[in-house]
Amino acid sequence: MAPESAQTRKVREKLEKKMQKIENQVTPEALRKKVEEMHKWIAKNAKDREVLRSKTISLFDENQNTARVSKKISGLVEQLQKEMQIAYEEQGPGDLLKKMIASGQNLSLSVEKK
Repeated sequence: MAPESAQTRKVREKLEKKMQKIENQVTPEALRKKVEEMHKWIAKNAKDREVLRSKTISLFDENQNTARVSKKISGLVEQLQKEMQIAYEEQGPGDLLKKMIASGQNLSLSVEKK
């Protein structure tokens, strides 16, 4: 193993000092204070909280409560569908499929031919 350079040693020592300083700040009193701050913040913002009595949400709900698709993603999907439609009309389904397979693409967008 190569010896540590002076610059690397300085940076390592500096990081160790920073880490030690942070560890010294984590005390039982500091933790209690932070817990109190969090409880106060939760109580202060309780009026804005969404009441979820009709929904059951768990950490792993198999995407039963998914987020809405953003406008940006919706726009990208529409753009891809338009481009696929144009390519489908210009080249025909056989040529397009051959090119996709040759390039290793795995696209599962449904393209309807008019």
